Parts: sequence; structure tokens; C-alpha cells
Amino acid sequence: MRKTASLALAGCLMSAQAAFAAPFDVYRAACLDTGVDVTRIRAASGSWSALTEAEREVLAPGNGRSVEGWAIARDGVRHLVSVTSRPAGAMAGSRATSIIVSCSVLAPKADEAGALRAYSDFLKRQPSTTDRFDGMSTYTWSVQGQGGMTLHYLVSGGSLPGLSLSVSSIRN
Repeated sequence: MRKTASLALAGCLMSAQAAFAAPFDVYRAACLDTGVDVTRIRAASGSWSALTEAEREVLAPGNGRSVEGWAIARDGVRHLVSVTSRPAGAMAGSRATSIIVSCSVLAPKADEAGALRAYSDFLKRQPSTTDRFDGMSTYTWSVQGQGGMTLHYLVSGGSLPGLSLSVSSIRN
């Protein structure tokens, strides 16, 4: 009896860990494993679904037609992926002529603590900053290297319709 209960508990814990990691796993495959490279993200999107008009509106209320993105179905839910690419501009100082590429995944409501743990484990560091305001939590990691700067974000709570994971890369 005790062994059966232990196995059942272990199974529940493994299922819970998988559920917590699912949003980050989708995000990692779509954004991080592609090197935050729009060309590679678009190439990977061949196996993803087109966004519905309603999903475009969720990603950019009032401006849904401007969204470049896809949906990745996993565990019976759709994770919404969007990408942007734009010049950095004068506010970027010495990187003014650089391009900022951003990739984001909006996952259905998920475990914030589990996603935070998965993101921190992936980056091998805790967030640089954590902000909480009006029920919303924002975690930011800043990674600077020779090739440029990368900003990672995890946002949840408040009026956000799910868990948002995003990365923006400014390459020299």
C-alpha cells in the first residue's frame, strides 16, 4: 500500500512538473532554440498553426492584423507565438544602427513559479529584477555579451490572459 501511494505521488509530481514546464518548453523551442533569429523562427513555424483573428487581437488589441505569429498546440492548448524585428534607433546609443528582434509566447494560465524556475535554470541565474504592481509580476534577466545584449522577460498576473515569456535581442 505504501509503495503504491509513493508511486502515485511521484506520478502526480512528475505530471505537475511537466505541466509547469510546458509553457517554457514551447517558448524555448520557438524563441530560444532558434537563437531569436526571425529567419529560423519562420522556418520552424512550418509545423505550427496559423493564428485566428481572435488570437491576433489577444496579442495586439486593436492592431491584430499587424501581428506576425503562429499557434503551437501542446497538451490540448494553444500557445501563441509572435515575432517582431525593428531598428534599434537613437535611444539604443552605440547600438542605434542595430536591429531588435523579439520573440514572445503567450501561454494559457500557467504556474508562474514553475515557469520562473524553468527560465532561471535555463539561464543559470536568477532574474536581474522583479517588479510587482497591480497584481502583475514581471521578471527580467539581462544578458550582455560581445555580440550584443539580450533581455528576457516573464510576465504574469493582473489582466494578462495567460503567462507571457519573451526575449529581445539587440545584436551589435
